[in-house]
Order: sequence, then structure tokens, then C-alpha cells
Amino acid sequence: MKDRHANVYKIKHSQLGQKPSLAENLSVNDICFYQFVGGNAEDNERLLERIHTIRERCGLLIAVFRFPYRFEGKQRARTAIRQYYLMKKWCDGMIYYLGDGMMEKIEPGTPMKEAHEKFVAFEESCIHSMMELVDTPGEMNIDVSDIQSFVKRSDGPLFLHTIEGDVFNEPLKHIISEPYLPFDFTEGKELILNIGYTKDIDMNSYQQINLRIHDLFHKADLVKLGTYYMDEPGTKLKITLFVNHLDDPFPPEESLHTLSLKMLREKWKSLFYKRKQGEGVYQKEHVTPIPHEENDPETVSEEKEQSLFYKKGL
Repeated sequence: MKDRHANVYKIKHSQLGQKPSLAENLSVNDICFYQFVGGNAEDNERLLERIHTIRERCGLLIAVFRFPYRFEGKQRARTAIRQYYLMKKWCDGMIYYLGDGMMEKIEPGTPMKEAHEKFVAFEESCIHSMMELVDTPGEMNIDVSDIQSFVKRSDGPLFLHTIEGDVFNEPLKHIISEPYLPFDFTEGKELILNIGYTKDIDMNSYQQINLRIHDLFHKADLVKLGTYYMDEPGTKLKITLFVNHLDDPFPPEESLHTLSLKMLREKWKSLFYKRKQGEGVYQKEHVTPIPHEENDPETVSEEKEQSLFYKKGL
């Protein structure tokens, strides 16, 4: 049995403004995910107020932060970076998603309403993974106290993702990777692993998937392993990966005023590498080189800097 019961809540920034009572049911054992789309400067004052409201009530507050699309403009991107670090300071943990990566997952011509629903589903996948960690009993359990200490000792973003299937013939990194997720998820320092298995999974299959996961996450210490039985026929595995201590996607706010265009551009590009077949291999889109000397933000106009930042592939 788990050491204490916890509920998992999700609260959207916009919803809390309309219904302040959403935070009233939280208790000191509960885990709350606060969903926020970055980029709107008008949210800054309300953001702090609402985070403090939740922090006073719940035991663990994890921000689910979505970076804006590049086509929305450079100023919105910079605002989102500042909001990211503001939330990182006041929340116990951060999980981030990339708006442009989400765009890669929809077909051309997808209606905006349908696209928005898909994007929310991408974000909420981590919340469902947490619910399973907390609520699913197993032979080896992962307790609320394990999760709380794991999150609170992380000085960087978190990665929480679930995959499932009856065979994993492709390289694991290719299966796990999505364009909207952090590309450096194998670089974390600690790992919580939870594996569900169905009736016909044998010990050899269980051993092999463990070896493959440990090989992929060889830089991380396995701090907790959970297993549970799924009462279903066939050979199916459900694997939840929880990684901490990832790198922040952008430099902190105090560096933004001295951040060169070259550095910001290269950092943004690094988040949108194009995957090719094979485990852990990324390749950049081809872009026409631009002489860096004339692109320094100290010597170019705001209008010219904007056009350079959003040139194809930047």
C-alpha cells in the first residue's frame, strides 16, 4: 500500500481566473499541475498571484509550460522565456512543451479548434502519467513521498512520458521522442521507472526492456523502480519514464539583455532539430549562413534583427 493518499489535479491559468474555487479542494498531500501558455505579458501579475494561491494549499506544484510558436513574434518568445523562469522560481517543478513541435504533429489544413484540442492532449499526457504513478498499485510501488522528493531536488526541468506497446522493434529513443518534447531527455541525472506488464510477458522480455532503458538513460541514476500487473491478455508493456535535472531550454532572464542574436538563434534552432531514423540521431535543416558580425543586436535595427531571427530555419 502507498504511504499516503494524494489526488492529482490540473488547473489551467485561464480557468483559475474564472473559477477561483478550483484551488479550494487542494490539500497538503495533493499534486497540482498548473497549465500555462507563455508569451502574453498581461498574464505576469495574475500569474504570480495564482501560483501563490495554489502553493498555499497543495503539497506539490508542477508547472506545465508551453512555449509559443515562432510565427507569433520574437517579443512574445522573449516574454515566454521570462515567464518560464518566473514559474520555475515559484513552482516545485517544471515540465515544458514546444509550440512549434506541436505544429509538426498536425496535418496541413487542420481546423484550429481540432489543433488546439490535440495540443492540450499532448500537454495533459504528463498529467495522466502522474495519475498512474500515484494511483496504480503494484508489486513495487512508487509512493507520493518518492515523487515529492524527486521533484523538489531537481534544479532543472522534468520529463514525464509514457509509451506502450506489444513490441518495441525500433530504437527506444525514436519511440519516445516527439518534436514537442525536450530533445535532451536522456541527459537527466535521476530516473523513476514504472513498468506495467500483461499476462503473457515473460521474464526475458522484462529483462530486455530494462536493459534497453538503462542503456538509453545510462547517465541517470535509477532512484525508484515500480512494476504492476495489467489484467489483459497478450504481451503488452506500459512504460512511464520520469526524469529530473534536465537543462533549461533558454538562458535565464538576467542574460536576455546581453544575449547576442547568434546565441538566441542557435539555442532556438537546437530545440527544433529534425529527427532521422536511428536512435538518438538529429539533423539540422539546411539554412543559408548569415555573416554573424553584422547580426549583432548592438549594431542592427530592431526591424532587421526581427527579419534575421525568423529567416527560414532560425
